[in-house]
Amino acid sequence: MFRSARAFERLAWSVLAYAIAVIVWGAVVRATGSGAGCGAHWPLCNGAVVPPSPALQTLIEFGHRTTSGVILLLTVLLVAAAFRTYPAGHVARRATVWSMVFVLIEAGVGAGIVLLRLVEHNASALRAGYVGVHLANTLVLVGMYVWAVFSARPRPVTAGAAVVARLAPWVSAGLVGMLIVSAAGAIVALGDTLFPTTSLRDGFAADFDPTSHFLIRLRIWHPLLAAALSLYVLTVLVRGDAPDQPAVQTPTRWAMALVLGQVVLGVVNLVFRAPLVLQMAHLLVSNLLWVALVWIWLRARVAAGLDVRS
Repeated sequence: MFRSARAFERLAWSVLAYAIAVIVWGAVVRATGSGAGCGAHWPLCNGAVVPPSPALQTLIEFGHRTTSGVILLLTVLLVAAAFRTYPAGHVARRATVWSMVFVLIEAGVGAGIVLLRLVEHNASALRAGYVGVHLANTLVLVGMYVWAVFSARPRPVTAGAAVVARLAPWVSAGLVGMLIVSAAGAIVALGDTLFPTTSLRDGFAADFDPTSHFLIRLRIWHPLLAAALSLYVLTVLVRGDAPDQPAVQTPTRWAMALVLGQVVLGVVNLVFRAPLVLQMAHLLVSNLLWVALVWIWLRARVAAGLDVRS
């Protein structure tokens, strides 16, 4: 079935798109408090393969588990396709194997959240840590899928290689920063869910109240870190002359637009106290920005003569 690089590339794009959709849907599970919809059972749901007469929370959690399970199956298919399409030692094989590793880690983190009862009204530091790790791991997983897409066909850098190559370490730092900011954002979203505020003024007052729960006092750090990262990414891309380099021009323009979009969504989320639809939009844009930055990073490594595509 998968005898050509183009067929493998199409499959990899499909898996990537599906994974992002499932990640965004995961925000619904947290925001609706449906994490305990299947009880403290995993992988079963309330002790059954298919829960009988499920409540709405059970349907939401069971739906998330089911769609997440499909990611595992699609990743197995992606690995099989890579091994069928490419010879031993090809980077596409490595990319898909690593994607399988991070899918399994994701499943383990998800199982831990359920089995340790880090759901519903649990406001512990352990839950905050799990939530942060959960989102950071999903981004790394998305990055592995992007790598699989990228490795499907050779994309040599024929012009401005030296300029593009210089972007690699700076974009690497941006990717690390984005993992930190995203993890912080997941923790802040948890705090918003567990400790909703009635107004923007009350929210700010609680943020700086030393008697507030630590999840409330952490909320101020996410917008500050996000603003610093946004400025950093825009500076790196503009000063690195990325918008004018054919090898990275398209993903750079997307990245810059998505950074600005994230800033706007962040402000709107703050003003309207993070309704679910805006949380989902914020998470979607962050994943798309991650895809664009990973693509730029991969192109920069190719320009530097590093093995990421052959």
